Parts: sequence; structure tokens; C-alpha cells
Amino acid sequence: METIFNKIRTFIQNLSGLFMCLLSFGVLAEILFGKAMLGMSVIDNVVNLINTLGNNGVVGIIAVVILYELLQCRTKCNTK
Repeated sequence: METIFNKIRTFIQNLSGLFMCLLSFGVLAEILFGKAMLGMSVIDNVVNLINTLGNNGVVGIIAVVILYELLQCRTKCNTK
């Protein structure tokens, strides 16, 4: 049973790592080429997320802390 959970955890870690790489690639590509790739603007989406969190005051701060902790958990899990 433990091996199944380890395989699932590894899959989720790899998938989240892939998404983080795609996010950074999307931002870099949009900066270099100056237009949205595949019909979506990554930078606009990130800015909208930041504005949404910023406009929500304390709830936004809590959401940022939770997101930060999730990302830290992902990096801690990858080092094990």
C-alpha cells in the first residue's frame, strides 16, 4: 500500500513541477515574443491572480501564505 502512495506522490510532484516549468516558459515566451501564446496570456492571468489576492485584504494574505506553503511542501517532498 505504501508503494502505491509513493507512486501517486511522485506522479503529483512531477506533474506540479511540469506545471511550474510551463508557467515560467509561458511568461518568458510572452516577454520575448510580446504576444499571448496559444490564445492565452500567462502574464495577464498571473497579474489578475495577484490583483484578486491583493483586493481581498486578509483573505488574500492567507491565500498567498497557503500557496507559498504548498510550493514549499512540493520542494521539500522532492528532496526526500
